[in-house]
Amino acid sequence: MGDHILSASTAIILVEPSHPGNIGAVARAMGNMGATDLRLVNPANPLHPEAIDRATRAESILRQARTFENLETAIADLERVYGTTARERARHDRVIALPELMEEWPTESGKVGLVFGRESSGLTNQELDLCSRLMRIPTFGKVSSLNLSHAVMVSLYEIQRLQTPIRQDIKSSDPLADVDAIQGLLRHLKESIQRTGFLRPHQETEIMERFSNFFAKANPTALEIRMWRGVFHRMDLKLEGLHENSSSETTSMVDSAQESQADDQI
Repeated sequence: MGDHILSASTAIILVEPSHPGNIGAVARAMGNMGATDLRLVNPANPLHPEAIDRATRAESILRQARTFENLETAIADLERVYGTTARERARHDRVIALPELMEEWPTESGKVGLVFGRESSGLTNQELDLCSRLMRIPTFGKVSSLNLSHAVMVSLYEIQRLQTPIRQDIKSSDPLADVDAIQGLLRHLKESIQRTGFLRPHQETEIMERFSNFFAKANPTALEIRMWRGVFHRMDLKLEGLHENSSSETTSMVDSAQESQADDQI
């Protein structure tokens, strides 16, 4: 079938898969569709005999799979991350159906991740917050959840089927920002606006979630992230200057008051 953009640009991340057989079946699905980058977060033994047996001729994908302690480190180098969910989540306004995914697929040089949760409970809200978008695979029966390997196969098949020409609006010299860069920006943003008094404790979670959604939808490039960090750095310096001036004025007022009191005593 030749080389696929998919195989070089898509990582499959499984969060705490509990059954070795499921890991093997996922590797087989990846082998069928040309994907090779398998990442496992706190998995069952990926080289268990059952996993190898179910991987069939995709054992090499199992042996090359990387393991991580948490999702954040597993996706740090990715530019776009899609977390799968079987339910509509009212608190998130970034849920898209699988067929809509290709409308925003990144450039050829961009690295994309599809995150699949635990067999029993899926992804936690904290893990979903790390994702750029939430992806739902439409089903039409009473059972909305899919077997792990089936979900991976359907997703990879749909992406491969709907693969569109590479976007021309973003030059290869200006790649999309990866997850680590965006998370760093959000941490910097939080620290900066906390110093302004804008971020109040009872609003912190909601406001930062909205900022996270904003930057996820914006699909920023690495250069744009650096520009934003520069803006916040300048804002930090300005705030430090205002604080120092305020402290100097306060000290001056205290000194003047003390001198006046001394004159009165004389």
